[in-house]
Amino acid sequence: MAIDLNIEEIRLIGEAWTSPTLYSHLTTLCDFGSRFGGTPGEAAARDWLRDRFSQLNLSNVHLESFTYTGWHRGTCQVRMLTPREIPLPSAISLVYSPSTPQGGLRAELVDVGMGTEEEFSTHDGKLTGKIVMVSSASPEGSRTWIHRREKYGRAVAAGAAGFLFVNHLPGRLAPTGSLRSGRIAEIPAAGLCLEDGFLLSRWAEKGPVTVEMNIQNESRPTEAAHVIGEVRGNPGRETIIVGAHYDGHDIAQGAMDDGSGVALVLELARLFAPLAGRLPRAIRFICFAVEELGVLGSTEYVRQHAQDLNDVALMLNIDGGVTGGVGGFSLSGFSELRPLLRSWTEAMEMPLKLDETIATATDAFPFVLAGIPAINMRSRGRDPKLGRGFGHTAADTLDKVEPRDLHDAAMTLSRLLLRLATYPNPLARRRTRDKVRQMLIEHDLERPLRAQDKWPF
Repeated sequence: MAIDLNIEEIRLIGEAWTSPTLYSHLTTLCDFGSRFGGTPGEAAARDWLRDRFSQLNLSNVHLESFTYTGWHRGTCQVRMLTPREIPLPSAISLVYSPSTPQGGLRAELVDVGMGTEEEFSTHDGKLTGKIVMVSSASPEGSRTWIHRREKYGRAVAAGAAGFLFVNHLPGRLAPTGSLRSGRIAEIPAAGLCLEDGFLLSRWAEKGPVTVEMNIQNESRPTEAAHVIGEVRGNPGRETIIVGAHYDGHDIAQGAMDDGSGVALVLELARLFAPLAGRLPRAIRFICFAVEELGVLGSTEYVRQHAQDLNDVALMLNIDGGVTGGVGGFSLSGFSELRPLLRSWTEAMEMPLKLDETIATATDAFPFVLAGIPAINMRSRGRDPKLGRGFGHTAADTLDKVEPRDLHDAAMTLSRLLLRLATYPNPLARRRTRDKVRQMLIEHDLERPLRAQDKWPF
């Protein structure tokens, strides 16, 4: 039976705004805890998500497992030793930080500001054996947000002995996050709250400061699994992947990043399940594992499916919060999507922002590297000056997510997904490996990715 797009759109809008399960699903995810890789909360969330997909009568519901290097947080103490001994109580290990030698690591501190490439160059040859401190901030008007892994990689390349990553927002919230992708990093690293970082910076302006880091963590082989289900389309036609990562960091509930994204994936699956067998394109819903370990899970998914992704027309990624609802999409360099998406947003009377940004620290990126068109949802209320905001801190909790914003996002995404799944023509061109390389170079991403040890060519 053919789909009446007007009738289906009205149904999607009504059901998205009145959904009885959308916010409760987010609540359940938060009640599992952080869902950090290798924790009981992750396993409980995985099994619950699989059961939800089955209850929605999705097709081909299954788990896809893989083994990776797991990391488990131990103890972390950082203190200023000279010119005065002052403990820095906010300190937490950054993910994949190695342990320090027994007894700790002591070295002179060097404050490298925001950790830009230019700031590192001013300290050329002067960072060997030092503990490098950088802010989580990025310069206003810079090409893009400078990722933590890029700053860390530049410290490693400069010969630093340790790394301190300071939140640029107040509130005594130390940031966490991964240092490398799927492997233990080179030098010990910790996150500090702004207040502790300010103290160190103030003393460093007066003269030499010595810092001690004492970090003990563990790592071991660990198994994770993606949760996958599908809404069938016409046989032999293309597939759209809709994804979000269900893991969070072990210091918080991960409500914004990315419990809200997973709740939206579940909601979209519920809304589109009645259309099984009636859509020109199939929709594959994926809840990715261990994204917070350097986009590890989706990278592994693309690697395992390298020979059978030719039917994927587009990957839609939902990551990082829904403050204010959907504000737009980054197009990952697939510029031919712009006129199509623009025409749809105008028809929907929703002036969403579209930009060409290639986000390298989210689950769309492995698909981009494989040449598959991918777009990332951006929230309306996200202020670039705030960076992650409460993300990657202990304050990423359920109270930060407004139910109205979730419903707004579900409504917008469902209307867009209906158009993506029924559009009769190709959505965007696949890119060859050489074209992907050129696209990354044109977006000035070669040096940042090399610093992160993620340049794939």
